[in-house]
Amino acid sequence: MSRTYLDLLIGIMVLGLSACGVLSTEQVVYDQQGFQVGIELDPTIKRSREPVQNNHPAKFSPTELQAILGMIEVSGWSGTLMGLLAPPRPVPLFKDEELREVAPHLATAFRGAGPTERIFFSLVNRQAPYRDERTAGALFLRGPYLHVVVRDHMSVIATDTGGSDQKDIRDTKSMKLWVVHPANAAMVPDAEEPRWDPFESVHISVKPREVLALREARLSSTASRPAAAPLIKVTPQLDTKDGQMSSPASLSPEDLQLQIKELTSSNLDLRKKIEEQTRQMKDLADEMERLRQELEKAKSKRPSPRSAPSQ
Repeated sequence: MSRTYLDLLIGIMVLGLSACGVLSTEQVVYDQQGFQVGIELDPTIKRSREPVQNNHPAKFSPTELQAILGMIEVSGWSGTLMGLLAPPRPVPLFKDEELREVAPHLATAFRGAGPTERIFFSLVNRQAPYRDERTAGALFLRGPYLHVVVRDHMSVIATDTGGSDQKDIRDTKSMKLWVVHPANAAMVPDAEEPRWDPFESVHISVKPREVLALREARLSSTASRPAAAPLIKVTPQLDTKDGQMSSPASLSPEDLQLQIKELTSSNLDLRKKIEEQTRQMKDLADEMERLRQELEKAKSKRPSPRSAPSQ
């Protein structure tokens, strides 16, 4: 083998290794028991018509990320037949125990990400690790918006392929993302909307400052309430707007407090009416007793009838 050929081969190998380093765009921050958090290139930046960058590195505390991501829910069709028979019900994007575990590592990833990168997550269902379904997606902060994109969720079973083993990678299980009241999804102007690809059609945006402000207001409201508050059982109420039954779990703290006040007021009114009826019944009983006594007195004063003379 000539020296020239050997140098050429070494050069090709070096270029190959360099290319592998360039193509390897993922940096794993956390990988334990099927839970993975890391940093990857943000594909929406490359597709943008105008030069854009993410606000990374970003300083989020684990508590702040728990508050923000805890307000997001997901719904989707669990198989073809189930989707036709029953409307999908939203469930939390992350369970509480999942969020407690990954929030510190998401915060670490946000601090380590660059302006052209985003944070990805992938969580298996530890109760059924053999299933393909997992919770997977990405997060990135751009301007005032935190964008959340979800590619899969462990609660939603893949659509029936009719016997085929091939899964369409474009299948998003008709998933939708929701923001729990009182927070709201952000209305992103078209000029600031990321240019999503067809495989990332399930996404939602929130303003972290607004969500955290609502959290602080709720905590302050809770702290200002009396320590010993009576427990009142709240029954489901009928929502007159759409005729749906709303349970206490679906009500905001302000709405729930308003219902408690209304029930307390109704209880006081009912108590007053019962007391008034009791008083009226007592007065009526007293009046009947007085009339009975007067009747007895009248009978005692009446002279006894004389016997008729015999013939």
